[in-house]
Amino acid sequence: MAAAHIPMALQELVPDLIASIYEAALEPARWQSVLQKLGTALRSPASVIWANDFAQKTVDMEGGFGSFGASCGFDAAELTSFAQHYCQCNVWLQDPSLHSPGTVVNSSQLFPDQRLTSTEWFGDWLQPQGLFYSCAAVVENQHERSFNVTMVRPRAAGAYEPQELQLMQQLMPHLQTAFAIHRRLYKSQALVHASLAVLEDLPLGVLLVDEHARLLHGNSRATGLMERSQLLMRAGGERLRASNAADDRWLQKAMHECLATGLGKAAHVGRASRFRGLAGQQLQVMVSPLPRQVSPYGVHCAAMVLLSDPALTIPSLQALLQGLYRLTLAEAQLAQALVNGWTLQEFAERQGLSIHTVRSQYKAAASKVGVGRQADFVRVLLTGPALMRWGHQADSTAISHA
Repeated sequence: MAAAHIPMALQELVPDLIASIYEAALEPARWQSVLQKLGTALRSPASVIWANDFAQKTVDMEGGFGSFGASCGFDAAELTSFAQHYCQCNVWLQDPSLHSPGTVVNSSQLFPDQRLTSTEWFGDWLQPQGLFYSCAAVVENQHERSFNVTMVRPRAAGAYEPQELQLMQQLMPHLQTAFAIHRRLYKSQALVHASLAVLEDLPLGVLLVDEHARLLHGNSRATGLMERSQLLMRAGGERLRASNAADDRWLQKAMHECLATGLGKAAHVGRASRFRGLAGQQLQVMVSPLPRQVSPYGVHCAAMVLLSDPALTIPSLQALLQGLYRLTLAEAQLAQALVNGWTLQEFAERQGLSIHTVRSQYKAAASKVGVGRQADFVRVLLTGPALMRWGHQADSTAISHA
């Protein structure tokens, strides 16, 4: 496109438009505001962000860039009819070679204005809306699929002038960058949401903590356990504190050690403790390091706090542990008891076994899981495939009281 002088009135709008574009990259709901501002600048009452597939002759009006699309001035029914039928009649899309990435095209270049009025595209879709001219910023065009910001206006407004097209061209690199930012953020957020959704399927409370000991995320089971027991709380909206002073000293020390490990500054394996309340409530608490560079949950967490109620058990977990780790029934029962927060001594007493027998069972089970320390054993079970598979069975197997 030949360079054109942009009038001062339009040039003054550029900084605000650029800022709005980058704001929309971070918050997709703001793209409609961008379209409104562009519409005002270019005397265009209708505009849309959309994707066009030249090979399939289909369009995407909502998710072409990964979760967002935007429109301004179009009736929803008209956009639906365009997507379902009139996109195939759009004479402005006849020649894909004219839609080069990084360029701004106008309808007069794409199809002769004098022939437009005799087309179905004009008679059945443009004319009923009082529209005639368009200009489009072709932000991307890959594999016969283009991504566009399109402005449309009435015939009375006249064809888009060179300085108006130049304004869109000036915004092009910012649109391209903003779309790239959005796509990366969307992909990242999608992974985060999928990973965090897994936590909701786990039969225990999970809290993720950053390197400053601030709580990043907690699943609903953790929230429920904290509320019911009143033994653990979120102080100041960020940090975890225990209601009992001695428990809190233990918790802060465990957090400090595990955060140092998560950041690669130490080599602690995690700590576990039983919190008890005056009313008889109990909460098994385990703090474990979670190295940031291999965080499985998408967020920058350095440690995880696992919560369970020793009074609850998960009947279906035994079979999963047996199948995954080739544990015997006795070893699987012990593993489940440790997951539920029991100590080796408590398990021995409840099963009527000697502590020597239980320790032998534990050594055999730990060897099959591939760990040595009890803290590692429990952490692997709580963050490994057994608990993930348990989530698929949660609807048919309820957590029951032991």
